[in-house]
Amino acid sequence: MNMGNTSKLEEVKQAMKKAKDRRMFERYQALYLHLQGTPAEAIAPVLDRSVKTYSNIPTKKYVFWT
Repeated sequence: MNMGNTSKLEEVKQAMKKAKDRRMFERYQALYLHLQGTPAEAIAPVLDRSVKTYSNIPTKKYVFWT
């Protein structure tokens, strides 16, 4: 993990703490795990979703600070 990725992880972690509803928290959680390099097959069970459903979460869209 590089230094730029570390700051992104911190931003996502803060966004997770501020999330008001469960849906946004889960999206941030998916993004957090994605940025850590966790494969989709491991993220889907954490979110209690199928891999196909996880694949539909636009993780790159939420990386607006790159």
